[in-house]
Amino acid sequence: PFPVRALHADATSFHVHGRYEGTEEEARAIRIAHGYSRDHRPDLKQWVMNLICADTGGIPLLFAPGDGNQSDQEALVPLLARYRQSLELGEVVVLDGASYSQENLGALRGFSWVMRVPATLKEAKVLLREELPQEAWRPLLPGYRGLEVESEYGGVRQRWLLVESQERARMEEASLQQRIARAEGEARKVLGRLTARTFACEADARRALSEASGRLPLHRLVYLGVQEERQWERVGRPRKGERPLAVVYRLRARLEVDQEKLERARRGLGRFLLATNVLDREGLPPQEVLRRYKDQARTVERGFRFLKDPLFFAESTFLKRPERVMALGMVMALALLVYALGEWALRRRLWEAGSSLPDQKGRPTAKPTLRWVFQLFMWVRLVELGGRWFVLNLAPHHETAARLLGAGRYYLLE
Repeated sequence: PFPVRALHADATSFHVHGRYEGTEEEARAIRIAHGYSRDHRPDLKQWVMNLICADTGGIPLLFAPGDGNQSDQEALVPLLARYRQSLELGEVVVLDGASYSQENLGALRGFSWVMRVPATLKEAKVLLREELPQEAWRPLLPGYRGLEVESEYGGVRQRWLLVESQERARMEEASLQQRIARAEGEARKVLGRLTARTFACEADARRALSEASGRLPLHRLVYLGVQEERQWERVGRPRKGERPLAVVYRLRARLEVDQEKLERARRGLGRFLLATNVLDREGLPPQEVLRRYKDQARTVERGFRFLKDPLFFAESTFLKRPERVMALGMVMALALLVYALGEWALRRRLWEAGSSLPDQKGRPTAKPTLRWVFQLFMWVRLVELGGRWFVLNLAPHHETAARLLGAGRYYLLE
């Protein structure tokens, strides 16, 4: 048995080749259809793999195939309900922001959960952009700081944890600079259209400039004055005493970055919002809320990366019937189970023995991936010479890995 503190649920898509027209006999099978493609192949139909994994080594606990156009918001929570009925466990459930809705929060009553709050919510927008005093922040994990607020959404009392990541802020600052450059090009077009217009009076010109400036996301237009232009009846020099047909005004303005808008944009850099219905801060401290959410990347998402690796030859499916696609999905989930269990067992035994294996740079590590361990054995050869068997290229770290995996009788010769 292995310890489980949290359950991570997520879904991914696998594209297929073929028409896959549904029939009445296939009514109980999944529907191969077009949908949101995580493989960036919207031209192809797909099916969806739903997984619930343990936080321990990303070991898969439940697999369920889904229709190609499945909505994660509508599918993952019922899947968790089915899982809870099968195994009465009290772990914290970790979900992504797609599942955060009033309906799902109601369906999750009785669960302890951690979820990301979508930035599109009105309350979240305010908090993510709010100017907060430095003393309000508390250190969480290395490179992260945060603060907690109480909230009630969907009729559920919860703790919201506003998190700010230094690394994420640096990445988003670089993205912001690109946005400024793109926005400047669009703003110059706006300025060009304004300066090409004529206005009946200076007040009209200033009003148009103010309205256009307010619509710019990161820049502002600075008023420099107007230039008076007289329109005459005929081309050429006007006669003495001749009155112009009309007097119009052209804007003179310049473009600059609006520091106030820029400051508001920078205020939210690196921030994201997590929520949990565990109100006991001692039972689930803020840093543990963040840690549980970050584990999503090393559990279920890591399993998806393993299954989509080109070396697994399953990132694209060539099968005739949806039932066979479902069967393939089960085989893939079982392969992930064996892989994850093997990796977890090896890492645990390395830690218990105080031992290590060389990583890709030759440095000792107690957390190797099982794929790398397989690569370590790539050049080990068993050969027969003169009626005797020899193992070539066998190093001490090979013996360590084989012994800790419990497979000594397969790899080591007496």
